Amino acid sequence: MSKKKSALNVRFGKRLETLRKGQDWTFVYLAEHSGLDDKFLRDLEHGEKEPCLNTLDVLAKSFDMSMSELLKGI
Repeated sequence: MSKKKSALNVRFGKRLETLRKGQDWTFVYLAEHSGLDDKFLRDLEHGEKEPCLNTLDVLAKSFDMSMSELLKGI
């Protein structure tokens, strides 16, 4: 059974992908840098997982930005 992806999760995933690729980071590097699981990061980028506030905070710090900067344009 397929779960429908939310539009917000898909937009966040595209933002995460843009940031990650802009740094020339692999999923593995981002996972090591952030402490998050690389499979979880892949699922976030594909809009299949929904990030909680703690995850957003960890990702923002990983990219050396605020949470509002991380969510800009979403």
